[in-house]
Amino acid sequence: MILRIEEVALVTKILATLAAFIIAVISATGYAGVFALMAIESACVPLPSEIIMPFAGYLVERGQFSLWWAGFWGATGCVAGSLVAYWIGAVGGRPLAEKYGRYLLISVHD
Repeated sequence: MILRIEEVALVTKILATLAAFIIAVISATGYAGVFALMAIESACVPLPSEIIMPFAGYLVERGQFSLWWAGFWGATGCVAGSLVAYWIGAVGGRPLAEKYGRYLLISVHD
């Protein structure tokens, strides 16, 4: 699959916007931001952890974060988000997916 120049530019803009948002959240909230963003990412919202954790690592290198705490809060957020996603699936199940799945581009067939 070959992407056109316009598609590459759009993907680049989307990733740059996401990166700016993630950096702003972590800069403003510290470890709580790492936890929250990783929880959101693990709850099936497309926030790339490939941007979240490297920025946390950058702050570790600068001495603003501890490596241990950045890893701990990232992993804890990941588990918390997974628990939320599991709970939604366990409580809502198939009826929830059939009712609201179209908003997430999930068809009945899927």
